[in-house]
Amino acid sequence: MRSWSLNTFEIGLLISVLLTPFTMLRLGVLGVGELGVMLLFLVGLSSGYISNLSVGLRFSRFWFIFIIVSFLGLTYNFLFPISKTPPNEVIFFDLTAYLFIFLTSVTIENLYQSGKLNFYNLLKHVYLFSGILFFILFLLNRVTDSIAGLPLNYYGRFSPLANNLHHVAMFLAPMTFVGLLVLENEKRRGIRLLTFLLILLFSFLTFQTGSFKAIAGLLLGMALYFGVMAVKRLKPSYRKPVSVLIFVSLIIIALLNLEFINDMLWGLFRAEDLQEGRSSLYQKGIEVSLKSPIIGLGPGAHIYQNGQFWDSHQTLLTVFLQSGIVGLFLILKLGYDIARSLVGTMALVAGSIPILTYAMGGDIMRRLPVWLLLLFFYYCTKQLQSNPETVESSALKINQETSEV
Repeated sequence: MRSWSLNTFEIGLLISVLLTPFTMLRLGVLGVGELGVMLLFLVGLSSGYISNLSVGLRFSRFWFIFIIVSFLGLTYNFLFPISKTPPNEVIFFDLTAYLFIFLTSVTIENLYQSGKLNFYNLLKHVYLFSGILFFILFLLNRVTDSIAGLPLNYYGRFSPLANNLHHVAMFLAPMTFVGLLVLENEKRRGIRLLTFLLILLFSFLTFQTGSFKAIAGLLLGMALYFGVMAVKRLKPSYRKPVSVLIFVSLIIIALLNLEFINDMLWGLFRAEDLQEGRSSLYQKGIEVSLKSPIIGLGPGAHIYQNGQFWDSHQTLLTVFLQSGIVGLFLILKLGYDIARSLVGTMALVAGSIPILTYAMGGDIMRRLPVWLLLLFFYYCTKQLQSNPETVESSALKINQETSEV
C-alpha cells in the first residue's frame, strides 16, 4: 500500500496545482497558484534544498536558456527594429509567466534531487482532491451560473472560475489518465471505486467544456491506452507480431485513404478555424518569424493584424516567433526527453496526448498547470521505473525528514 501522507512541500504543491486552472483567481499578473509556488521556492531556498538553477535539470535548463534567448531577441528587435514591437504590458505578461514557470521548474526539480517529493503520491492527491473539487463546482453549476460573482460557465460551456474554457479543459482531460495510473497501483476497494467514478467524472466534464482539442486528446489517449493494454494481455510470444500487424495495418489503411484523411483533417481544422482567423495567424506568424529566425523577437504577441497584436495560437510557432530556431530546437529536445521517459508508464503516455493536442492546436507556453503536470508526469515515471518499492515506501521517510521545515 502506498503512503497517503504528504510533507510540507507536497501540500504546498498540491494546493498550487488545485488552484492554477482557475484563472479568475488572479491578482494582477499573479494567480494564487503562482504565489503558492513562489512561497515554496523561498522556503526551499532558505532551507538549503534549492541550490541549482539549471545544471542537470531538464525543465529548468530549457526555461533558463529559452528566456535568455528570447530576451536577446527582444533586445535585438529594440536596437535594430525589424518588426512591430507589441505593447510593454504584453511583453511583461509573457515574461512574467515564463519566469514563474522557470521558478516552478527550479523548485520542483531541486526538491526531486533532494528526495523531498513522492510524485506518485502527489499525483494521487491532485487527482482525488481536484476530482472532488470539480464535482462540487459541477453540482453548484446545476443550480447557479456563478459563485460570488465569478462565472461557472464560459459562453454556456462548463469552465468554472476561468477566463477561457481551455484553461480548465487542458487540465481536466489529462486527469482521466492520472486516474488510470491510480487505478493500476491502488489495492483498496474503496479507493479503487472512487478512482473509477472520478475517471468517469473527468471524462464527462471534458466533454462538457466543449473543447475540441481536449475531447480529441481524451479520445486519442483512450484509444492508445486501451489498445496497448489489450496487446499486453496477450501471451508474450504473441505481443510483438500482433503489435507489428496492427502497426502495418494502420499504415496500409492510412495510405489507402490518404485523400479521405486529408479531407477530414482539413474539415476539422476549418470547423475550428472560425472565419479563417487561425490559418491567417499561422501564415502571418511564419512571415514575421522569418524576420529573426535565429533568436526570435522576444516575449509577447508579434503578429500584427487588423490593428492589434495577436498570439500565434500554436506552441511551436510561438516558440519560433519568440526565440527562433534556437528555442525551437530546445523545446523539441525537451519534448523528446519527456516522451522517451514516459514510454514505460502507459497511463502517463496517454495522459500526455491531450497536452500534445493543445500544444499542436494552441499555445501552452504560458500555462502553468500544463507544465506542472508535465513535471509531475516526467518525474513520477522516473521514480516508478527506477525503484517502485522505494517509491511506495518513501513518503513516510520524506515526511519525517521535512517535518521541521
